[in-house]
Amino acid sequence: MYGASLPRGAVVAAGFVALNLLLFVPLYLIVSTQNDFWPFFPAEHPRGPYDWSWPGLGRSTYEYAMQLFVRRYNLDIFRVSADWIFVVSTLVLAGRFAGERWRSTLVRLAWFTYALLLVFMAYSGFIHVLFDRPGTLLDDVLMLGSAWIFVRDTWGPADVLTFVVLLGAVAGFGMLVARYLRAAWRWGAGLEPRRVVAGWVIVNTYCLLSLSWFGMARDDPVIQLQAKHLHRNWQRSQDVLATVQALDDSVVQAAADLAETTPVRRPDIFLFEVESYGAMLWADDDYLAARQGLMRRVRQELDALGLPMLTRFVTAPVHGGGSWMSTASALSGIGITSHSVYWAWKRMAHRYPHLIEYLKRQGYYTLAVQPGATWAEDLYGYDDVIIRQDFSYDGFFYGFGHVPDQWALEYAFTHRWSRNPRPRLLHFFTVSTHFAWDPPPRITNDIAELEEPQPSFLETRPDYVELAVTVPQGWKRDYFVTVAYEWELLLQAFRKRIEPGFIALIFGDHQPPFIADGHGGNDVALHVVTDITTLAEPLTVAGFAKGGQLAWQPGAATTFRMEALYPFLLSLLSAGAGAPLDYSPTGIAIPELPTW
Repeated sequence: MYGASLPRGAVVAAGFVALNLLLFVPLYLIVSTQNDFWPFFPAEHPRGPYDWSWPGLGRSTYEYAMQLFVRRYNLDIFRVSADWIFVVSTLVLAGRFAGERWRSTLVRLAWFTYALLLVFMAYSGFIHVLFDRPGTLLDDVLMLGSAWIFVRDTWGPADVLTFVVLLGAVAGFGMLVARYLRAAWRWGAGLEPRRVVAGWVIVNTYCLLSLSWFGMARDDPVIQLQAKHLHRNWQRSQDVLATVQALDDSVVQAAADLAETTPVRRPDIFLFEVESYGAMLWADDDYLAARQGLMRRVRQELDALGLPMLTRFVTAPVHGGGSWMSTASALSGIGITSHSVYWAWKRMAHRYPHLIEYLKRQGYYTLAVQPGATWAEDLYGYDDVIIRQDFSYDGFFYGFGHVPDQWALEYAFTHRWSRNPRPRLLHFFTVSTHFAWDPPPRITNDIAELEEPQPSFLETRPDYVELAVTVPQGWKRDYFVTVAYEWELLLQAFRKRIEPGFIALIFGDHQPPFIADGHGGNDVALHVVTDITTLAEPLTVAGFAKGGQLAWQPGAATTFRMEALYPFLLSLLSAGAGAPLDYSPTGIAIPELPTW
């Protein structure tokens, strides 16, 4: 009987290896910066080549066996799931000793366990690719609502068909796994009882010794325990709950006290949040001539309008991405320095007295213009939010946001802003400066022209060509061109759209990715432009320099963080004529949060 079952045993072994690899290969290839399929056998020890001479033979043999069967430093994919060994070996054991009436129940249980391991692997890989962080179930479940909005608003027939085909493939694979597990059960039923028991004890003891001997914290054992990753995910979820509790218990009351500030003026407010507008422009000598020329032009244009510009650097909570965390920090007054803190903030945003809620209580109409957003997820309760699909734009797609920033800004002014009485807030999220810095179109006198193909901005501006050629060709030059385009749009708004009696903050959210090379740290630029003359002197006393020609030094912005923008703006609204600005440059203090 044993000989007759041998071919089936070979099939069971091959199926075990194939299904085991699925638990490792996709995630391994995603999260490993280096990986390889070879060699399966260790070529050398991390301490150096093996010594196969007589004096070193014993030690080398021991090290070789350890790397082959216990832990391996190689970059190969050959790892074994202890969970999967336990499932298959237990199913084979049950097939020999349990009655046939248990077969259906135990095969289903084994199938469900494998499906759970595989789904968890796929989920972990997806989160890692999307957010470059480990999965945290408590956080990630909250994204399902946003995911559904994204599917509802962006999927077409081709996407639905692809999804249906994928579901069919998953169903077919599920039936294949069920067939394999039934085969393992039948194979076990034909084995000698002593062989089955001995095999179960040996393989599971091997797993137990490997895991306990070298400790759960190691990431390089041949035997891997998937359940520990589930456990770590659960621990991270508990840390998020602790973060929520810590924030709830401390910052809501502090924010409520801040929100009691009484304004002495109610000017129109403009928040121009410029994507990737980092201090690198001031810190990297590659931009010296181009940035000086740009800032000179900006100041000349604003001087001609009688508008001073005052500038300083601000420390952002993120570096080359994560705009939403900078936005949340600026509007809440608390430092949103990680994804978990951000999701904790999302849970409390509906009852937190942030900047937008404060302005609405002061009678402001609030408008958010988000050409880069594909679905509306308004945490802040703006009166109006305009996203990509709302702009009635049918022209050529430009860059990350598809809609040219000139179209988005003019559309907002014409269709929303001008139709509402003062005081008003406009929060414009620019996207032309978003990586990968595609050439923006020329700035037109009639935005209807943008629905037809246009020459690039640089082709129509020889004055900026002279500046751009001073920057090394490639991403760095492309980035500068988009910054120049953004400033020209803002200057046009100051000339034609912004009415007297206003405060405008122009600020970055983080450094540009890939090209910062450490220049500028986490700092971004903050410019204040206002026609309220009594604010010029208090801003100078608060550390702002006139114009944009200031020097960046490491640590220069550490006394003013992104989360200070909320109390800072309130101080601009509440300071008496000539009085100093009263605000916390580090925002609202929060307790020390858990780290993981």
